[in-house]
Amino acid sequence: MKALIVDDSLESRMLLGKILTKAFDAQIIEAVHGKDALGKLSIEKPDVVFLDYEMPVMNGKETLKAIRSIREYRNLPVVIVTSHSEMVLVRELLSYKVSAYLVKPLSVDYVVKRLEVIFPQSGVKTQKK
Repeated sequence: MKALIVDDSLESRMLLGKILTKAFDAQIIEAVHGKDALGKLSIEKPDVVFLDYEMPVMNGKETLKAIRSIREYRNLPVVIVTSHSEMVLVRELLSYKVSAYLVKPLSVDYVVKRLEVIFPQSGVKTQKK
């Protein structure tokens, strides 16, 4: 699995990257904001995108809209990763066909359990522990 992690926090990218590498044998690509992610999307062709909501330059909502506007990526699994859990925001982001919504702070068990649910639907296979 090739995962694009989009987050302006180096610490968050490193933590999620470590979890994905260990639990799912993922290859990690990193981007620091949405504009950076869109540039890497067509070059790297990830299997899944982990997208922070609050970022400079281009936030998660803007990035998600941009990804969904590209025909090739309309069904690409996108997982929102944020500290926001307000139902209005969650519903709005789900309307853009996000695969999952992870609330920070992240823990290994929480991330693995949530992702094992979505990956079979997206065709991405998980590594057995």
